[in-house]
Amino acid sequence: MNLPRELVEAVRRHQVVPFVGAGVSMGVKRGLFPSWKQLLEGLAERLEQEALPEPVVAEVRKCIAGGDFLTAAELGFKEMGAFRFNRFLRERLRVHRPADAELSVVRALWGLRPEVMLTTNYDDVLLWGQEGAEPISNDQDDELHLMDAEASPDAPRLWYLHGTIHRLSTLILGGADYARLYGDGTQQHGRYSHYTNALVRLREWIRARPFLYVGFSFSDPYVLKQIEHVLGITKGRHVPSFALMKKGSIERGALWPRYNIQLIEYEDHGPPLAACLNALSRAAFGTGIPAPAPIHRGPAMGPAAASDASVLELLTFRSGEPRASPSQPAPAAPPQPAPVPLESAPIPLDPPHVPREALEHVYAHILRHRHRLVLFAPEDGGEEAIARRVARQYGERVSWLEPPNVPDCTEADYCRALAGDNRVTSFDALVEHLRQRAEGLGREHLFVLRYEWGPLGHLDTLGKHLRRWMEAPSKVELHLLVVGGGARGGWLLHNVSKSSVFSDAVKREVPDFTVDEVWQLLDAADLDGERWARDVHEATGGHPGLLEELLAGAGALDRKSVTERLARSPWVRGALQERLREDERNGASGTRSCRFVLEELLAGRPVNALEPLDYHLEQPEVRLYFSGLVRGDEEGRTVLRCRAVELAARDELARKDGRS
Repeated sequence: MNLPRELVEAVRRHQVVPFVGAGVSMGVKRGLFPSWKQLLEGLAERLEQEALPEPVVAEVRKCIAGGDFLTAAELGFKEMGAFRFNRFLRERLRVHRPADAELSVVRALWGLRPEVMLTTNYDDVLLWGQEGAEPISNDQDDELHLMDAEASPDAPRLWYLHGTIHRLSTLILGGADYARLYGDGTQQHGRYSHYTNALVRLREWIRARPFLYVGFSFSDPYVLKQIEHVLGITKGRHVPSFALMKKGSIERGALWPRYNIQLIEYEDHGPPLAACLNALSRAAFGTGIPAPAPIHRGPAMGPAAASDASVLELLTFRSGEPRASPSQPAPAAPPQPAPVPLESAPIPLDPPHVPREALEHVYAHILRHRHRLVLFAPEDGGEEAIARRVARQYGERVSWLEPPNVPDCTEADYCRALAGDNRVTSFDALVEHLRQRAEGLGREHLFVLRYEWGPLGHLDTLGKHLRRWMEAPSKVELHLLVVGGGARGGWLLHNVSKSSVFSDAVKREVPDFTVDEVWQLLDAADLDGERWARDVHEATGGHPGLLEELLAGAGALDRKSVTERLARSPWVRGALQERLREDERNGASGTRSCRFVLEELLAGRPVNALEPLDYHLEQPEVRLYFSGLVRGDEEGRTVLRCRAVELAARDELARKDGRS
């Protein structure tokens, strides 16, 4: 078996973090653990047995049929109450370890000798294969603090990211639980209590080490969106991760170009997967390294992996540059948002990359004459690629500011992260730090602020300090470029205070690709732009994210073939599902819901035009626009972006209605 050299070396240095999904637990014995769907179907039966209202049971079943498992779980919890819901989970998920449990995969995972293993499952299956591994849950702050210093191959930690069945209060199960842990797209308002440290630690771990995903399907759009989120923060400058998946489960193009995850295929689940993991151990340590022996503790309690691989493998953040080997532990310290260095760094090209000289010239002209510019676009709309091209015109005189998107972030943490210097703990010190850097490089200086939600109060304070600096006499001319893609851009346009540097900045929307630009893109990929540019442009609506999704795979480039592929793609399906779920969580219904707008457009009826709505996110048309699903046509009408979105929307709404 061919194994990536990077992965083998990371295993040898004990840097790899196995991230284990439900497929591993469900593989120990057929029928031992319920799948996520089976668990929820049992929940619906229990709701009936408890004589709860029929409409409630029907709503739960409707959510299950539509694949919205998080909402189904949350509804069940609300209706049954904590006591009965938790008793139901214990009955279904706590089982004794059977004598004939197939643990070859579990033992092979521990044979990689990791210092820390992560899992989104709730059960003890991974502990069945390793004597002495210490379990840590998401609310154990002290243990999370000490993990760097104390974890080792001989004393590994098993991090239950979504909680453990033995401590039911820690379980991340319904949609509201996920929002508390990870945020729900409105994190400027959020506070996540005792989950804050778990989120910070998770980001630090993925910043430091490559992950090895095992037992995951990567079909949940929320998983993919979180990976994209952190990939965007780091601009792709980090070590790759790896995913072990059954041959034919997914295309390489679905993981590598967008998510920096290299696919490694094995023949089948069970022993073939174990053989693959054992081959990795042999490559790293040599043939004489035995897999760890199974523990012998008598009949162990075995709560189930209450998820199938499509739902509860819910978050993988990726960040930053690799640090020194964790096998050389550093003294324990309170977690801080990882700093982003201000010095110039190589700027990677963003696929799909087509120089857009006219736009770059216009934006650079605005900066040099108006000094402040906010760029926004639909999600994956190309604003960052443009920003980096503009930044290159300033040479070394560029500083990238990336405010930390961390719940309950303090002023000190916020300023340290922006400065990349632990001595900078206040906004006054931060501005002085930035001033010294800018004056040291001389002439004009560009600050590029990449907005990724984060605390509103800190953003406003930063904006006020920067405004005072820009309005005061200075040795250097300061230019500020703000990049806020997707809904972040819409929110920023309307929610900063008038005294902030962002409030009256020039604002520009990055346009979709033209037919000529798609032509250039296809020619650069040796795909005959002259022949296919018009078909591809019409099939994608010129959206950079859809073009990237298309070029990540392979296949014919005629309009029909491209449309069929995109209609099944994670990008389109994920965006649709995310919008519908967000509306359900936030109680948006009737004409205020994205569902209503989609239904109207599919029926050929007009909806609100985008321009008069002025990018206000309370309008469903605007939310769909920032998700890349609708656009304005030449006559100013709001239309579905392309035929692929139409096909996917029809299918998704039918599933939600329980008709398929």
